[in-house]
Amino acid sequence: MKSTKYLLIFILALTVVSCNKNDDDGESNSFLLTAANLAGTHALTFLTVDIEETTEINGIPVTSTITAVGSTFQVEIVFLESGTYTIDGQYLVTTTVTVAGQSETDTEIIVLDEGGTYSIDANAQTIFVSGSGGELGSGTFDITLFNETDFRFTQTETITANGISGDIVSEYRFERL
Repeated sequence: MKSTKYLLIFILALTVVSCNKNDDDGESNSFLLTAANLAGTHALTFLTVDIEETTEINGIPVTSTITAVGSTFQVEIVFLESGTYTIDGQYLVTTTVTVAGQSETDTEIIVLDEGGTYSIDANAQTIFVSGSGGELGSGTFDITLFNETDFRFTQTETITANGISGDIVSEYRFERL
């Protein structure tokens, strides 16, 4: 009975250890961040921009927040393997500005018809976008998700100009078409 018990424990341990091995002979299942893998058409599905800024008025710091949230997306971005992109379409953006506890909300349709270049740094998991100065902006974005179907990136900027300082945090999400 003891030997059967030890044999059962040995088989169980062997099964657990062998199940931990990668069944694909060492190949990784991750989708690599490359221009070739990014190339294609993607639909914009999510956009938020949060801005918090502080300025002094008569020596008193005043903080304001601006929140922009996109919806009703009809936007496609096409990345070419050569390092160029085009973005076309429209979406609705609702912007809320809050100063000293008072808020004002505005809704606007944004129309996009722009393009530019991009470069990927796979090691840093970033994408640098240089555009025509349109609505989606340009600069270096941190890639937070990249797989066969989804692509997400964020950008955090610190601003200091004309007595105003603050942070801008943007997030964009895309689905491959």
